[in-house]
Amino acid sequence: MKGMTRILALAALLSIGFTACKNDPGPGIAEIKVINLDGVSQKGVDVLMYCTQPGCVVQREGKTNSLGVFSEQFDLPVVLRVRAVRYDSTFTIVGLPPNQIEVLHLDSLCGEGFVQIENDEITSETVTILECN
Repeated sequence: MKGMTRILALAALLSIGFTACKNDPGPGIAEIKVINLDGVSQKGVDVLMYCTQPGCVVQREGKTNSLGVFSEQFDLPVVLRVRAVRYDSTFTIVGLPPNQIEVLHLDSLCGEGFVQIENDEITSETVTILECN
């Protein structure tokens, strides 16, 4: 009976040891926060993350949430360029009836940066959007 108990205890220790040694890395997460010049979070901003190295084809895009954050998960470590753009448009009416015309005004705000994503880590980057050149 003692021999059987020892064998079961040894088997339990070996199985715990093998599962504890399993060291598969988890995905990395990139959190991009977009703010304006005053430090206010910007929602609905288009965010594009893409590789600049030759042979790398990673590209992700989306919009910031109500807190001004866009997050994405990556399975492998990677360095990505980040571009944030917001297009604002307004219409104004110029002239008097019957000679009125509607004029479209476009304003765009842009910001750029880089983010280095590592496995099992959450990497945060803040991008400030300013008037595009």
